[in-house]
Amino acid sequence: VDDVKYVINFDYPSSSEDYIHRIGRTGRSQSTGTSYAFFTPQNGRQAKDLINVLKEANQVVNPKLNELAAKSGGGSYGGR
Repeated sequence: VDDVKYVINFDYPSSSEDYIHRIGRTGRSQSTGTSYAFFTPQNGRQAKDLINVLKEANQVVNPKLNELAAKSGGGSYGGR
């Protein structure tokens, strides 16, 4: 599919590798694209993984995603 501007992940995939594959459909051929992902408290573990992916790609990490990751336990992701 050419010229995809947005990818919306209603259900976050089970791995960040799958997420990267999905969002890779945006921004092809020197274009830009935007990806949205919906999270619930049950996605806390994936939130941590996504934060690492976003940081590695020098992308902005939403503070709410940091909060969700911190609430899921382990590691420091901006929570209190």
